[in-house]
Amino acid sequence: MGFRADFTESRWSRRQLLRVALGAGATLPLAALLGCTRQGVSVSASPSTTTATTAASSATPTLTATPPPTPSPTPTPAHTPVPLTIAVLPATLGTGEAMRLEVAMPAWASDAKGTFRFDGKQYALARRADGSLWGIVGASLDRSPSTSVPLTVEAQTSAGLPIGTGSRNIAIVAVQRPIDYLQVTEEQGAVLGGDAGPREEAIRQQQFASFDPVPPRWSGLFLRPTDGETTTQFGWARSINNGPVGAGHTGTDLANDTGTPVQLAAAGRVIWAGPMPIRGNAVVVDHGGGVKSGYHHLSAINVAVGDTVLAAGTVVGLVGSTGFATGPHLHWEVTVWGTNVDAMTWLTVPFGT
Repeated sequence: MGFRADFTESRWSRRQLLRVALGAGATLPLAALLGCTRQGVSVSASPSTTTATTAASSATPTLTATPPPTPSPTPTPAHTPVPLTIAVLPATLGTGEAMRLEVAMPAWASDAKGTFRFDGKQYALARRADGSLWGIVGASLDRSPSTSVPLTVEAQTSAGLPIGTGSRNIAIVAVQRPIDYLQVTEEQGAVLGGDAGPREEAIRQQQFASFDPVPPRWSGLFLRPTDGETTTQFGWARSINNGPVGAGHTGTDLANDTGTPVQLAAAGRVIWAGPMPIRGNAVVVDHGGGVKSGYHHLSAINVAVGDTVLAAGTVVGLVGSTGFATGPHLHWEVTVWGTNVDAMTWLTVPFGT
């Protein structure tokens, strides 16, 4: 549409002129629009004008690399604690005897550790090569028989996550043992006088104050430490020179000639090598898992404290008659967490892993 130019400012103001022109669809020069803006008219530019102005006034955008998304950590599978089954060997625990425990673990618990409680005390379980847990316990000679003593186990991962618990009752049965009527000379009996007993007990407290925190260093059966006749069995109560019957014998006496080699029954670390008031020259070895063995009345000691780890069959000393002894013999002891048990049983029952 055309637009007549004979309108004058006397009749029309620039603002009126602009409104009429835009309403008619006219296209005006930029200068005219600017002039109208100065007169107070607000004008919106056409889309083409806006785009050109924006492109001209905007700087070239800077491209910023977007970092890859951080992968979410894979959640650790939540395992529900499971009931644990306890297998024992032998089926009942005799007084003065030992019992082995085995606790199977679920497949996901490859780093299991645990403890067990028995007869009011807590002990450590050791992990076996197949992932199961192993433990051992002993009953003292003077333990009263019982048909039902609770045994409980608890296992967790190395990170402390619970694996499970288990329990069963253990029967403790009395083992009948004879009385040993021992005849000694005045000179031999003098070894027991004075403060020999208290000094011996103090050394024993030192020997069993701690245990190597390692799994059993042996597997299978123990070796017989020396040949010879068994003159006094474990647990025999003693009457000296027809006196009152005392406590049971804490070891097994194997008689042999002085100087006969004494070998280590199982692999272990020497924790004592020296004299004792009653047991004479002695070697005590820690086999791991709470088990120790002692070799007493030796005429010579061939090892030193700290020797580790000696293999089964290593000669630790020679048979003798030092301390309280009526003749040359080896007094051989096995203890479980400080409790003396029958060492001869360990020659036929595989208590190890």
